[in-house]
This record gives sequence, structure tokens and C-alpha cells, in this order.
Amino acid sequence: MPEIHISNRGINVTVNPAFSLLNNYLMQNIPIQTLCGGKAACGRCRFRVIDGASGLSPVRPAEIFRLGEALIATGWRLSCQSHALRDVTIELPNLDEEFAP
Repeated sequence: MPEIHISNRGINVTVNPAFSLLNNYLMQNIPIQTLCGGKAACGRCRFRVIDGASGLSPVRPAEIFRLGEALIATGWRLSCQSHALRDVTIELPNLDEEFAP
């Protein structure tokens, strides 16, 4: 099973590729923001890839719509739209950060 290393929180999470990263985090009680419940509507479950971007599922149109191509180009993704296929290192925003795409 792939492992997600959340570098800025010092957490390693083993994930099931059949589920989105968001669902994996929720099932394992990893604190993550979400208002829309995984519909790519709020953008709060975003994360930045530090290493291993090729280990994630391809970027989906919903991510481009919510985040924009500029943020995607700098490594930002949505955990509700992403599945880990191999080990990846990421950073999550602080839980108190606001997001306005």
C-alpha cells in the first residue's frame, strides 16, 4: 500500500489507492478541512506535492476548475480528487488557513 508523508505535520499515512486521499484521511482521523464532502467544490482539502507527483492519479478537470492552472503548476492538488498509487510527500495547509481560489 502507498504511503503519504505529510512533511509539515510529521505524519505518515498508509492509504488505500481505491479511495481518494480525502477519504483515506477521514477514515484514519487525520485532520483535514472539507466543507463539500469531496465534491471539489470548496477547495479546502488542497495539498502541495513536495515529492513523488508521478505517484498520484492524473489531475482531474474539477481540480483545474477549483484551483486554476497556476496553482496546479506549482504542485497544488485536491485530496478529494487524488488517489495515491505510490509513495508521495506532501504538505497540508494549516487547519486555520482560509482559501479563496
